[in-house]
Amino acid sequence: MSGDLAVVMDVAGTIMRMYRVAKDIPGDIILEKVVTWELIMEKSGRALVVPQIDPDMIISCNPDHPIRVLVLGREDCIKISCSSSQISPDEVLRILKSSPVKMRELQEACAIVKAKCPGNYRTAGFIVDHDHGEIAYAISTGGIPFPGLERVLLDLKAMGADVYLASGDSRRSLNSLDDLGIDPSRMNPVANPWRKKEIVAELKERYGHVVMVGDGLNDIYALKAADLGVLTVEQHTRPSPRLLDSASVIIKSIRDLPRVIKESGSIGQNESTPSRQGELQEKYYIP
Repeated sequence: MSGDLAVVMDVAGTIMRMYRVAKDIPGDIILEKVVTWELIMEKSGRALVVPQIDPDMIISCNPDHPIRVLVLGREDCIKISCSSSQISPDEVLRILKSSPVKMRELQEACAIVKAKCPGNYRTAGFIVDHDHGEIAYAISTGGIPFPGLERVLLDLKAMGADVYLASGDSRRSLNSLDDLGIDPSRMNPVANPWRKKEIVAELKERYGHVVMVGDGLNDIYALKAADLGVLTVEQHTRPSPRLLDSASVIIKSIRDLPRVIKESGSIGQNESTPSRQGELQEKYYIP
């Protein structure tokens, strides 16, 4: 199916307010309210690995069992969401299967997130360090929709837009959003930055205009590839200059999205020149 307007949305931090916890495995430290992408980009050779497994099942496991109990027999469920450099799935599986890390490390992060975010939109995973051959962090995240999201989706539908999701999170997490009325066939789980760009490019072959909405560094390529790249700063109020430069428009709230799309008129190619970016930042973004 094709049409005039497709709106592609990242999920975590874009339409969902997220709470993220990381367990620093070597340092034996819990880090709350982390930005997962920043932990990945601290150094090359890191990858975010997202098992397609319910966090409640993870919590129910024997805490003394090694992490490999999540992997053995479920190799096809272990997905790389994003990475700071190219890492093969085989290398990730090798590290997970040989790691001495216990389930309790991941369970600790999951339990904190579940207490803060008791809803169904929760996920868990690891940041693997290929260069050191180890699990650097155990990660758990949870989220709730930003206020006004349902109204935004209704307004987009009234505009004739087809809404797509492109998320680094698992299919299980995205399925928990079925009450938002988004067609499951338009949900793209475990989408790394390059896959998000591909999704935008594929939709541009079928739609007159494609809008990308994101909030993080893993959205940069898709923001640049879209006819209109919309950066929302509702979760992260001080994005990096590189991220600011990737966007056509910067908004403070997802509730501003329908208005911005309407005001764009005939949506042209992304124009992230320094002068244009300055105008947009002044109009839409208050640091």
